[in-house]
Amino acid sequence: MIAVKPTTLCSGQAIRKQAAPVLRSGSSRAQPAGRGAVVVVRAESSQNPVRAAISQVAINIYKVSAMMSPQEPAQSPLWAALKKLDLGGVAAAVRAGADVNEREGGADGDTPLLMIARAGHYKYPPAEIPAALVKAGADLEAKDKSGLTALQVSLLAGWQNIAELLIKSGASTAGVASIKSRLTCPDCKRIVAQYNL
Repeated sequence: MIAVKPTTLCSGQAIRKQAAPVLRSGSSRAQPAGRGAVVVVRAESSQNPVRAAISQVAINIYKVSAMMSPQEPAQSPLWAALKKLDLGGVAAAVRAGADVNEREGGADGDTPLLMIARAGHYKYPPAEIPAALVKAGADLEAKDKSGLTALQVSLLAGWQNIAELLIKSGASTAGVASIKSRLTCPDCKRIVAQYNL
């Protein structure tokens, strides 16, 4: 009744295959899974494995779509890389001296972190471009035209993974109380409770 099938284990950047027991009806002994075996994704975090797998599919779709879209002619190299979801391009722009707090479209526009806080963790997984911007010195307290910080924006938009990265990176949590009653995302509410915000 138990079969073995290949399982993908994700550990940071490393992915390896190993055997995992799986219940297979009609079988009285363990046997290797045949063709068409389903690959199980196990994430290191507490995130549900199905949710993690769906999240990765969404991330890949966004990346392919972004790579195929044309670059706007007036974009700086940093913003062009951000729009293409290109971590290497962002890193190259930062190394070349790009301003990681450059506002898109002028003084009232978003900084890269504010834009990411709106766009979310499917487009911008926290360990990639957002972490690179934070490491490069992005202003965690920059405000949008409504006076909200990236942390407030990410919580209101329901992007708990971005919010958690910002909290762990030292973003001020003082403004969270003013938006707490407007939160609709259960995971964001959990983070607010977890960090006593």
